[in-house]
Amino acid sequence: MRAAQPGVSPDPMYRLLVQGVRDYAIYMLDPDGVVTNWNAGAERAKGYRAEEIVGRTFACFYGPAERAAGAPERNLAVARREGRFEDEGWRLRKDGSQFWAHVVIDAIHDEDGCLVGFAKITRDRTEQRAAAERLRETSENLNLALSHMSQGLYLLDAQGRLVLCNDRFREILGLGEDETARGTAFPGLLRRVLARSRALRGPAGRGMRRTRRSPVMTAVFGSDVAEIALGEQILLIATRGLPTGGTVSTIEDVTERRRIENRIFHLAHHDSLTGLANRAAFNAYLDNLLAETGAATVLSLDLDRFKAVNDTFGHPAGDVLLNAVAERLRDSLREVDLVARLGGDEFVVVLADPGPEPERAARAVAERIIAMVGRPVDLDGQSAQIGVSIGIAIAPRDGRDAGTLFRHADIALYRAKAAGRNTHCFYEAGMSALLASRNRLELDLRQAVSAGEFQLQYQPALDLGRRTVSGCEALVRWVHPRRGLIGPGEFIPLAEETGLIVPLGAWILHEACREAAAWPDALRVAVNVSAVQFERPGLEHNVAAALAVSGLAPNRLELEITESVLMRDSEAVIACLHRLRALGVRIALDDFGTGYSSLGYLRRFPFDRIKIDRSFISEIDARETAAIVRAIVSLGGDLGARITAEGVETPDQLNFVHRMGCQEMQGYLLSCPLPVPELRCFLARTPALERAA
Repeated sequence: MRAAQPGVSPDPMYRLLVQGVRDYAIYMLDPDGVVTNWNAGAERAKGYRAEEIVGRTFACFYGPAERAAGAPERNLAVARREGRFEDEGWRLRKDGSQFWAHVVIDAIHDEDGCLVGFAKITRDRTEQRAAAERLRETSENLNLALSHMSQGLYLLDAQGRLVLCNDRFREILGLGEDETARGTAFPGLLRRVLARSRALRGPAGRGMRRTRRSPVMTAVFGSDVAEIALGEQILLIATRGLPTGGTVSTIEDVTERRRIENRIFHLAHHDSLTGLANRAAFNAYLDNLLAETGAATVLSLDLDRFKAVNDTFGHPAGDVLLNAVAERLRDSLREVDLVARLGGDEFVVVLADPGPEPERAARAVAERIIAMVGRPVDLDGQSAQIGVSIGIAIAPRDGRDAGTLFRHADIALYRAKAAGRNTHCFYEAGMSALLASRNRLELDLRQAVSAGEFQLQYQPALDLGRRTVSGCEALVRWVHPRRGLIGPGEFIPLAEETGLIVPLGAWILHEACREAAAWPDALRVAVNVSAVQFERPGLEHNVAAALAVSGLAPNRLELEITESVLMRDSEAVIACLHRLRALGVRIALDDFGTGYSSLGYLRRFPFDRIKIDRSFISEIDARETAAIVRAIVSLGGDLGARITAEGVETPDQLNFVHRMGCQEMQGYLLSCPLPVPELRCFLARTPALERAA
């Protein structure tokens, strides 16, 4: 690579692109359009080596007719005047062949605003253009659809008579060939088929419809969609009008898909262990309740001595205990009330109709819960007994919104624990000591960010096909000067709440890229990115800077996001993800299946990787789990995304995810998160790695 000529000094962003990105032809021009820099992508795309092209005008890439018409100079003039020129057109390679190019020319100015040159990015779009042309031609010939569609298809003329249909159409509806002859009046045919069904159709003409059964998620055309129930069978029909006045429709049996969708929806709103509502369902319920009535009582619960029981009897016994507590909580409440598990041994109760004396009602419920939870539990022949501490906040007295009300209930819970546990406490405005504790933690966290009191640990992932380590996920730990090593669960939520996640996230990106640059070239590093980082400016710059400083190849960095990131401002986030993808970075969807509408987001952004949440892997004995995991793997294959199973802790779970078709696993069976020195030893221990696999 030749150095830039005097007067053309690209900033680090352009230097990264020119030197590191191989999927684009990227080169620099001086103010007159003479090539001053030339990257490997440009050499591959256009056939010139750097020494053959540097010093020549970029007009040599245009055809004779365009050069004669002044196209190169005109395009530079646009970039010079407007700062950017972007277009598509035919360009020439060294050997005289043509390719269809997407071209961007950016003007580069010095600190005084003077033009010092241009950055030019060219991408070969020949195949995409040909594909688009083929798609246009294919769409004009409806008969070709019969050769590649798995759905039933039928075509009606303007008079509603059958023109054609495929075998799948007859199979789904149980029709014979004699009943579907050309010219058959379709209304009569449909009446016979629908005699034992109930059509659920929305108004025509505005795209996808939501039926009373469930959201319609896929259709071939989408201009008019109906769901039809034939007993237990669910059929999806998509219809589109034709210029001739007729219609073309597809019909698909979506019975199994609906069952899986309903299961995923249930898991997204319920705790996988106890079946109680989860945090998302709790938040939505309380928000709606306060909006409708303005009155509610929140009880924040934390089990006493649960950790001791869990450590003594083991995690399976702990799960039995949590299920027993969940059942007792259900029995303590009315049907209108809500009980949710927030995680670990944390539960929350919402009293929907507290009545004229909400404090007395809350006290009665709290005392009943304490008594029921305190009863001994049989754990495989051994008796275990725990307690529960409860903090109570009442709306509107203690807060008018869900966040404030829950926070105040949580503060009251801390007071109950401080009072000796196994008791309840109402929120009081004077509970400043607990707030002060939280504020002290925030001050400590701010100091930690400034002083760099953090370290990264890395959890390896295993490629199940090659049985080799394919990469590592970077996980941050806080090395507190007094408390020692603190896990992310304690401080990441506070960092997100205060915005400290932005500088901390930038450090994590730089540190992970720096350390991964010393790994073998085949290994990638995965970094979690918070929703707050997407909301604040600078994420894309931080990613590019981390790659530039470390020298790490962009395709070795994988950014992991959860659905909560997309829910903030999905359009802006998806646009940002596309820009990050353009740098060569990979994008993974983490904790798949635990959010509101993960399937919908998969249709809007082509993730490189889908990580199946550990809650699915922990339920491998459930028949539904295998169906869901199999569906996710199939979906990933259709979308071109690799599938990683998280939380694999036993050989049975490993065999399960391998059998289901997952390409990669991550979990304690392979390794716990490791500090850098231990990671190096782990990567060097090939025999041990083979045993873990």
